[in-house]
Amino acid sequence: MKKIYVALFAACAMMLASCQTTSPVAVTANPVGNKCGEAKTVLFLGLFGGSSDVGINTAAKRGGITRISHVDSYQKNYLLVKTIGVRVYGE
Repeated sequence: MKKIYVALFAACAMMLASCQTTSPVAVTANPVGNKCGEAKTVLFLGLFGGSSDVGINTAAKRGGITRISHVDSYQKNYLLVKTIGVRVYGE
């Protein structure tokens, strides 16, 4: 019985394990503002789902940003799910 619990715990831990990377994409001379806009998409098995509307322009519009100071992109990987996004900061 204990082996079953250990196997279930290990399977759950593997499903919840994740890794996230964030990297800068662009920097401008504009001052850093207090607004942040984000655009992201989720992929299942690396193939299904997702959106083509993950860009700097979309993120800026969602955050109400007209002058961009810098842009970060990120990826969050789980076992079967991947999230790809862009964050835009500015005024």
